[in-house]
Amino acid sequence: MQTMISTLRPDSMHEMSIAQSVVDIIQEEVSRRGVRQLRAINLIMGRLSAVVPSHLALCFEIITKNTLLEGTTLNIREVPLGYQCPDCGKGFSVAEIQFTCPDCGESNLKLTAGRELAVESIEVFD
Repeated sequence: MQTMISTLRPDSMHEMSIAQSVVDIIQEEVSRRGVRQLRAINLIMGRLSAVVPSHLALCFEIITKNTLLEGTTLNIREVPLGYQCPDCGKGFSVAEIQFTCPDCGESNLKLTAGRELAVESIEVFD
């Protein structure tokens, strides 16, 4: 475990806290449903969630070491940025921050997706 911890960067503490929250949520759900072993945890993560997926995965691995969740796969699906134009009504998704509507040029866009960070689903062994 010392080796894994030494690979963490000081700026990974944010991800460590999030990984612990994910584990807490999962443990509560597993306990409530009487699940014995998980196959995978599927997260959705917006591009603007301020989380580094590789850091979160490493933190998850560290936190679950020697627990019932050890060996559970953590799948992270990144959600692109979504915008809605208040002028022309166009909705669109992009990989990077957008400041103007590609149709009408309006610059007062409403962000509709990209800040998500949630457990999307849990896969269990039968």
